Amino acid sequence: MQSFSYKAVDKSGKEKAGVIQAESPKQARQLLRNQGLITTHLESEQERKSKKAVGISFKKPISSLELSLITRQFSILLNSGLSVEQSLSALSDQLESQEQKAIMSGVRSEVLGGRSLAASLKMYPKVFPAVYCSLVNAGEQSGSLAKVMTKLADYSDKTRELTSKIMMALLYPLVVTVVATLVIIALLVFVVPQVVKVFEASKQTLPLITRGMIATSNGLRNYGIYMLIVILIFGFSFARSLKKKENRIKFHRKLLTLPIAGKLLVNIDLARFTNTLSMLLSSGVPMLQALEASRDTLSNFMLKTSIDKAISMVREGIGLAVALKAQNAFPQL
Repeated sequence: MQSFSYKAVDKSGKEKAGVIQAESPKQARQLLRNQGLITTHLESEQERKSKKAVGISFKKPISSLELSLITRQFSILLNSGLSVEQSLSALSDQLESQEQKAIMSGVRSEVLGGRSLAASLKMYPKVFPAVYCSLVNAGEQSGSLAKVMTKLADYSDKTRELTSKIMMALLYPLVVTVVATLVIIALLVFVVPQVVKVFEASKQTLPLITRGMIATSNGLRNYGIYMLIVILIFGFSFARSLKKKENRIKFHRKLLTLPIAGKLLVNIDLARFTNTLSMLLSSGVPMLQALEASRDTLSNFMLKTSIDKAISMVREGIGLAVALKAQNAFPQL
């Protein structure tokens, strides 16, 4: 026997909550139905503990690699002819991570309790993004879940590969910039003071550039710690200001106007958005739902706002191409 926490409503619409003993979620719902209650929420004690563990351990989503592997394994199990419940059970047994086991056990409990797979995955938004859940829902509605899961696994691999390429492209200039900055600071703090002694001994009139370098060196040595504190305070204040929607929009709009980086940011987001939208639409996801899910893949808040406006126009009956063109956010192509 298991303990199940429940929330239900009686015939008069009054909400009730409590704990009931049963062999399975199905039996628990039946027992509540016999009492004249309509179940609105049912959760086993084991599932509650699993969610609590996941909430503690998964402050951040799992890596794209782990999600890709889980999706691939799940698609293989479904394509082999196993049911959703059997596939979830087998997948949970294969996983080595206790956190991942807890997640899949929780999803399986929700499915056994009568929820759809998509609704069960939505219970873990930090793990399964909106795009993921939308595709699973489309697969369930069309009766081609196994096929959709295979497509989703391919999509996860492609997304991870794109992210990896972007990170590698940005890593080299970032490392060069950091190293160059550290070298310049080291020269100004440790080398220039030694050279200054030679100049002072010769009592020569120094060029303006040399005097500026010496002044910078003296400033770093005498006030470097204060400069660092000011920079940290500025960075902290700037980060806090970005929490306001209007400030974030202004900053992201400025990013898009940068000579080279702006175009790169647009192209990266455009690749993510169009790839996701294409996959969702080809899988049978409705246009509005596909647009909303694809919007979440955008990293630039300004572009997200533009897509929100386009979604509103599409909802009013305007064509997608016209709605996107009206925003002037994406290339004409």
